[in-house]
Amino acid sequence: MTHRNKRAKEHPIRYKVELGAYRGAKFLVNLLPETVQLALGRWGGKLGYMLDSRHRRVALQNLELAFPDWSLAERKRVAKESFGNIGTAAVELATSAQLDRQSYLGRLDFEGWENFELAEKAGNGVLLMTAHFGNWEALAQAPVLRGKPVSFVARPLDNPYLEREIRRIRERFGNHTIMKRGAARRLIRTLRSGGVTGLLIDQRVHPNEGRAYDFFGHPAYTTPLMARLSLRTGAPVVPVFGIPLEGWKRCRIVYRPPIFPETNGEDAVDRLTLQYLRSIEEAIREWPELWLWAHRRWRKGRAVESSSDSESQSLESTGERASIKAH
Repeated sequence: MTHRNKRAKEHPIRYKVELGAYRGAKFLVNLLPETVQLALGRWGGKLGYMLDSRHRRVALQNLELAFPDWSLAERKRVAKESFGNIGTAAVELATSAQLDRQSYLGRLDFEGWENFELAEKAGNGVLLMTAHFGNWEALAQAPVLRGKPVSFVARPLDNPYLEREIRRIRERFGNHTIMKRGAARRLIRTLRSGGVTGLLIDQRVHPNEGRAYDFFGHPAYTTPLMARLSLRTGAPVVPVFGIPLEGWKRCRIVYRPPIFPETNGEDAVDRLTLQYLRSIEEAIREWPELWLWAHRRWRKGRAVESSSDSESQSLESTGERASIKAH
């Protein structure tokens, strides 16, 4: 029995009720004009900001760490906008399921696509690196709409029925979802066959799964998996961000210059991972309201070291870390 089937059997009624609520809400929202759909998502997110005191507090604490010179009013404004954007992103994901390939592609503006092509010319596959920032669902669809399917890593939802629904939306144009457990081996195979993979590396990982790297001037546990994959396969890393336009009716997909792997070794892993985080930090500083501030990225008051070999981990078990090095 798979883990997802086991979860479905443990909470069958609750999960089916959640699925029914999702489908009902999706049906009703799709009856509305697009402007109203997006407004509902935005105001739903802002309502979450007002009602969810725990995540509101996390967002404000994160903003204080990242932008200590900002006033409290400015931090509250950005936090509220961030919640609003998350609500809009959720609605946009559900409603975009109605779009065919040509209609979806017509909503996207591409900036820096030549950076993707430059990385692809290296012949070792392409690693797309992004964050929970802006419209990250749209940027996952952008390459496949131009004939470049992406295999991206995702953590499955707790509700297996909803997971299947969302997965169908994400994969309908030809992308592939790689579940987090056991992801490293599949990523290596994809890259070695010249394919495109995608990872979001902005969220805090357990100390056993990463190292503490500087992020906005504070140590933040981050997976070094992307750097290890790049070094092992030779695949360049292309930072990419989805910037909503016209109130989320369109999206600009911004491809930054590729980051090519350098000499192997632990120092190289650290240098590359810091480069990736700098790219994310630059995007957040330019568009702060687009990042997911409600995630506890830093552990307040916890001292960490960024150079300890014992913290050099990937996504999963020691066996999988060894597999990355040995492949």
